[in-house]
Amino acid sequence: MVALMARATGRRLTLATPRAIRAALPTLLVVVTTVSPAWWLFATRRTLDGHPGDSGRCPASNVPPRWPDWLPA
Repeated sequence: MVALMARATGRRLTLATPRAIRAALPTLLVVVTTVSPAWWLFATRRTLDGHPGDSGRCPASNVPPRWPDWLPA
């Protein structure tokens, strides 16, 4: 549903733009509106409980020093 709404919005925004941008903008909007919530979910909520890939949070010894503070580990 979100992808369809983003695609429709992209079509309306691109009426007076060049053809190359007109072709790419709806796709870009679909990707951004799909990836952003998924990235936020995994960054803030981690993997769902009980999922085989859920190992819990990494211990401090396993977090690289370059890891950003705003992203939970």
